[in-house]
Amino acid sequence: MAMVMEVKNMSFFSAEPTVDVAGKVLDEFNNVEGLKEVVDGILSLQENEIYEKLVHMDNPIDSSVDKRYGAKNNEYSDLELLAAKHLSKFPLSIPLAPLIGIKHFWVIYTFIGDLYSIRTAHKIYQEDLYGVENGTMATRIVLLLENFDSNQKTPKPTEEFFKRLGKVKWQDKKAKKLFNGLRELFFMLVFNKWKGADGKAITFRATEKAFILLLSGCSAVLEGRDKINTFDVIRANKTYLKLIDTDISKLM
Repeated sequence: MAMVMEVKNMSFFSAEPTVDVAGKVLDEFNNVEGLKEVVDGILSLQENEIYEKLVHMDNPIDSSVDKRYGAKNNEYSDLELLAAKHLSKFPLSIPLAPLIGIKHFWVIYTFIGDLYSIRTAHKIYQEDLYGVENGTMATRIVLLLENFDSNQKTPKPTEEFFKRLGKVKWQDKKAKKLFNGLRELFFMLVFNKWKGADGKAITFRATEKAFILLLSGCSAVLEGRDKINTFDVIRANKTYLKLIDTDISKLM
């Protein structure tokens, strides 16, 4: 499962109490609807056993698994095929690169696999991997967001959706700053609670950031826009928090 790596210069890092960072975000964006719910949800992760396991997660795939099974048998979902066709494969995040590329998309399978393994309390075996990669869970998360667990029929991914997802940008500095402010809150929570400056935590934070950015872009496209606004950032974080609190193994 793909992971996105992050390099953070810890020499310029100064720790703050998590609640103080939360207060700053709430004060600066006090007019953003739904922010208080998101901030409270993030703070509650300090006592969330599922989240703690996510932060320190080892590779959940059992060593016996043939990870190239899908490629050998040409068994890719429509979601994967369309994402691979239309999202940028540029490996780095630089100003001129697309905001959301294929590296952001692949992390959805990282989170589905990790959450499945945690909820079932066992490694991912061959039959599990097929369900993670070829089941409907990823499609429901991308196209239904916070309604991934609803009774709604699983939508069909389209070429147009991924063409637009690959072109989304920030609507304004406020939306981007809100996203980064909530990322700082996640960062400080992990650092303060679990001394999260080790390799696993750094990799996890980078993967988490990519996933929430992907969800933000999906929200914009689903609303018929090509720019991510504060509504999308809030919606993406709510979706992420709900995924953590949901036993997705029962939905797969």
